[in-house]
Amino acid sequence: MSSRSYPIFNVINSCAYASQPYSKGNKSYGVRKHSEINVKVGASATHSYDLCTIKETKRDFGAWSVFRVSIDDKTIKQAFFNNTTKVFTRRMPTELKELIK
Repeated sequence: MSSRSYPIFNVINSCAYASQPYSKGNKSYGVRKHSEINVKVGASATHSYDLCTIKETKRDFGAWSVFRVSIDDKTIKQAFFNNTTKVFTRRMPTELKELIK
């Protein structure tokens, strides 16, 4: 990881980054608030079509940070991190139930 701290960190394993043929390589990057990946499929740049959009977001509610991963605007996963106590959970904290719907 780099010297800077990011709340969202993506590690990509792909043959596109491999140093050897038919092997995997990886790249990584950090995100502070949001990230959007448009996945396209097809045979070339001219013949490529939208498959889906993957979004990663971070929102702050007091001491809590809420992380969400969505595909085509449907939330697939969400998690919660308390910046004060450093607690990570996938269950919605009771103090956030009224703030987040």
